[in-house]
Amino acid sequence: MVTALAFAPNAAPLTSEVSTTLTVSAGAAYEVFADAVEIPRWLPLVQTARILGRREDGRPQRVAFTRKLERGSLGYTLQYDYAPSTYAITWTTPSTSNVVMSGEARFVPLSPRACLMLYRLVLDLPIVDDIVSHELDGHPASLVVSEFREHLRRLC
Repeated sequence: MVTALAFAPNAAPLTSEVSTTLTVSAGAAYEVFADAVEIPRWLPLVQTARILGRREDGRPQRVAFTRKLERGSLGYTLQYDYAPSTYAITWTTPSTSNVVMSGEARFVPLSPRACLMLYRLVLDLPIVDDIVSHELDGHPASLVVSEFREHLRRLC
């Protein structure tokens, strides 16, 4: 079950948050989500992901994404930060980007085989109203979490 926590329609930037219970450990969910190159496999809106830079631990630090649009595509780069001790991942676009996006995924342990996923997404795109209303059903975080949960089910 996905529970929507907040949504600010027609605001710039748009913020949406959601939480859901996953039937995998927090560590397992964190590791799968941290693999940014795999995002196009489970999130249909993302066409490509290309690593531009890695951290010393090998995790992607800067990733270039291509987002499918009805008539073309939208490219953007995200910078990632990881907090393995709290199973949290944050991301943001560079300050010079025309596309402004940031977010956080946090995985809270509930048991050895379950966790609570808390997900927040902030978007400030020139075309955000069209994307949100037509493709994301008005709540982009819900779509991402739903697709991620299905991806985990296929993996496990």
